[in-house]
Amino acid sequence: MDTAAMKRILLIVPVLALLLPAPGFAQKASELKWTDAQNLMLINQGYDNTELPYSRLPLDMKAATRKAVWDLGLNSAGLAVRFSTDSRSIGIRWTLLNYFIMHHMAGTGIRGIDLYQLDENDHWQFIGTAIPNGKDTTKTQVVVSGMDGKDHEYMAYLPLYDGVTKVEIGVTKDARVGLPHREVLVKGKDKPLVFYGTSITQGGCASRPGMVYTSIISRALQKECINLGFSGNARMDKSMAEIVARVDADQYVIDCLENCTLKVMQDSAWYFLTYLAKKRPDAPIYMVEHIWFSHALVNQPVHDQIAEKNAYWREIFEKLRKEGYDNFRYIPADKLTGPDGEGAVDGCHQTDLGFLRMSEEFLRYLKR
Repeated sequence: MDTAAMKRILLIVPVLALLLPAPGFAQKASELKWTDAQNLMLINQGYDNTELPYSRLPLDMKAATRKAVWDLGLNSAGLAVRFSTDSRSIGIRWTLLNYFIMHHMAGTGIRGIDLYQLDENDHWQFIGTAIPNGKDTTKTQVVVSGMDGKDHEYMAYLPLYDGVTKVEIGVTKDARVGLPHREVLVKGKDKPLVFYGTSITQGGCASRPGMVYTSIISRALQKECINLGFSGNARMDKSMAEIVARVDADQYVIDCLENCTLKVMQDSAWYFLTYLAKKRPDAPIYMVEHIWFSHALVNQPVHDQIAEKNAYWREIFEKLRKEGYDNFRYIPADKLTGPDGEGAVDGCHQTDLGFLRMSEEFLRYLKR
């Protein structure tokens, strides 16, 4: 080895040493004690009678729901586990339902689990992600270690595009773990918000579960947000009108046009919207326009199709208001994803940047 190469190695070694955890900070998963998350607090789930502990649709509606929608409802998008612990290390062990893979979305968003800590100012701080390495359906990972050993509040967001059959939280053997102490973003404290929508609502293509817009909004408002996003299948089915309306929500957001043809809108929108309005006459219902895909700037047929659907959506909104449904609100698409098209991974599905932009725009309306 020549002298120059040796110098490069000597420079690299100290840098690598800085990246490694200090002695005493490392914690092996085998050294942790494990608590089933079902003994902790699950938030952002709209129904108690689900098929799986971490799925999203009421079991009694299975026969009335299209199979594609039902299968997507087994994904754990938006669900989160709330807990507190004084552990110096936190691990997560979880068993996936499908081990789903997509080429345009990070595995951490599809199958990973995010961990957030609540600070003294009631702000949620992202601290780590359980990364789904390997092909085994059961994953185990120490997410953070070397902490101060004081009692803190945590939230773990579950996978967006896969389901989980079991989730466990690991802590050091001398630590306690249990329900949250502070009434910040806890189950049932306030009426939730309900979001019904497409693959974008479900979380495509966030880099990790905490970055889907429903979760960003949930942290900003400190309120549960029920994620009813169904990739490719948000077509305002009659069964979904009933399912959405079952949740006694503070506000409803209908963000489904990307999955609807004009014919689907003509056949289904009026029934879906009026059913929800009659069941929940006092809650604001937000009708969200079709976002402008990045390629709509240059693809004239795509531009015209989006414009046509948005115009019809606006027409329905104005008709609803004229007929006395005064709890409807309207969110145009012009400012939802930003002016530059940079927020999408494929011109359509959103990156973390796109989701941040969408959540900020939604919050302008939802905070009113």
